[in-house]
Amino acid sequence: MYRKLLILAMILGLAGLFAGCSSENSATSDESDSIASEFGGYEPTDEAPAFGDPVIAEEMTADEEYADVIASTPVVESIVENDAYGVYALRVIWGSLEYDSTITDVTDWTGSLEVNDGAVVVRRLIRFEPGQDYILERYDRKLVEWASFTTVHHDGIFAYIYDPPAIETEVVAEVAPNTVTFNTTPFSITLTMEELAALDTIIYLEDSTNAVVLRACKVTPMACPRGFLEGRWGVDSTGQGIFYGRWMSNRGFLLGHLKGKWGPMEFDGLTMNVFYGKYIDITGNFEGLIKGIYTPHPNTNANGNAFRHAGGKFMGYFHDANGNTQGILKGHYKLPRANTDNKLGYFAGRWKTYCPNSTLENDGLDD
Repeated sequence: MYRKLLILAMILGLAGLFAGCSSENSATSDESDSIASEFGGYEPTDEAPAFGDPVIAEEMTADEEYADVIASTPVVESIVENDAYGVYALRVIWGSLEYDSTITDVTDWTGSLEVNDGAVVVRRLIRFEPGQDYILERYDRKLVEWASFTTVHHDGIFAYIYDPPAIETEVVAEVAPNTVTFNTTPFSITLTMEELAALDTIIYLEDSTNAVVLRACKVTPMACPRGFLEGRWGVDSTGQGIFYGRWMSNRGFLLGHLKGKWGPMEFDGLTMNVFYGKYIDITGNFEGLIKGIYTPHPNTNANGNAFRHAGGKFMGYFHDANGNTQGILKGHYKLPRANTDNKLGYFAGRWKTYCPNSTLENDGLDD
């Protein structure tokens, strides 16, 4: 779907929506004005940290670094230091994706994350409430368990999955792929390592309030920079579509913030759903301009799932100060539920930077 829309945009003369300028020099004042017009009014300039917005600064610091004791055991230390192991960064969030004060029912997400072989190391906790949500004491490198309860918001974990190298033998035999299983009473799923490399999905539960967000990417030394992004997607007091959130590395570190606007725009008689934005680092330094398209989910599910959750997908690119394409971003968004006073829903996705001579990867970002 994304590729078809991009091809359609170019055929209709909308290549400017996704293509940047070719100049390699720093943008002049006049060029900055031109760049701003191309990116919905956003300029390649520095900002105050978190765009000077206390809401972005406060709400977007939900992660807590976690010192997993299993990582200091000799066996796991040897695994982490073994370059032959494949490494996958996995970010899982469960509960109400948007803050919803009307939710009173408690959902028990007590569960586990387990691999058949290798190791799991928890790197960060997401919105865990002290005294209520916690990681259980660990004895098994392949298994992590937790207690988690949600009402108005969500919890989650960020973990590294270590996948052992295949064992070469002279005997030809079919070996079952290594898998990782997320297991809770509300929802469970098992994935192979190949599926982890391209994982980016939101599963909505039948209760209309809870969901599970699963995203992952392979962590390869010296590979092109990549990571995750997530935040709020909705409308402001004037009805303008807006989004803001965090830009994170594949190690879970906060790299900066992004903000922007979305909505339908007409190009040569064709209406397209577009978004524009800007990305800055944690000190406010300019990092990139963003633009792309979003596509609402069709309301054709037998159970009305997409309609009930009013969301869709987005895909775009980030560009330098001259408009040159630097990388791609892609993910899912969710508008706030209709029966609440919320103006903001949720978005989550992944990003990667393009590098010279980089090989094509099965990471789902270029589909």
